[in-house]
Amino acid sequence: MNGWYGFINRMNLLLWITVILLAHLMLYLFLGTDHWLFATIAATAVYSVILLSLKVLARNKNRSAL
Repeated sequence: MNGWYGFINRMNLLLWITVILLAHLMLYLFLGTDHWLFATIAATAVYSVILLSLKVLARNKNRSAL
């Protein structure tokens, strides 16, 4: 499990959020969603909260292991 925490702790959140934003943007435009901008922002916000929570959890686990 320490491998996962190390990976999450090292990952660049800005890069991941940008890639997720672009992937959702292309997905909703390709699907022809009427409110594609809102759907893209909402989906990216959900993933951002999840990734940020995982990053905080990994950082706390790393501090407690020291």
